[in-house]
Amino acid sequence: MEISIGGIYFPPILFAILLALLLAGVIARLLNRFNLTRFIWHPPLFFVALTVICTWLVDRFVLPV
Repeated sequence: MEISIGGIYFPPILFAILLALLLAGVIARLLNRFNLTRFIWHPPLFFVALTVICTWLVDRFVLPV
């Protein structure tokens, strides 16, 4: 089940990853705003892991199967 935009077919996971990046960015900004990132040992690695978790959540609950 591909998504067609302008005659070009895209896999649904591409949109899940883009939405997850946006969601992870919002969560990271909230963590920075409340100064909770001081408890994170390696922030870039944490952001990658957060993006992977958000991708799974978006794929599981937001995108249709």
